[in-house]
Amino acid sequence: MKNAFRNMTIQHIQIEERTQLAEVEVQFVQDKVFIETVLVLGPTELNQLFAKLNSQGVSIDLSEDFEYYSTPQGMLYTLNFSKRNWDQIEIEYFSPKQPVRQIRA
Repeated sequence: MKNAFRNMTIQHIQIEERTQLAEVEVQFVQDKVFIETVLVLGPTELNQLFAKLNSQGVSIDLSEDFEYYSTPQGMLYTLNFSKRNWDQIEIEYFSPKQPVRQIRA
């Protein structure tokens, strides 16, 4: 099943170097229900999300925009969108090429 998310805002992104997965905290409305959840995206889907943000004038740089921490398992990168005043930027339509691996509610 392919997922499509409409009118989605991003609150936070966390990337784990070891797993090459990103946890993306998002908010969107589906069937008139407000949903806050975490999408687990692979590198391809994350790049697609960055391209959507870039098309809206938000250019994200891993070394400049993310805070990063060293852990025994590798680097951990975090980006809080509200700290950058990006938490109200709405992505009209996000449809990953691969199905989202997991949605955590």
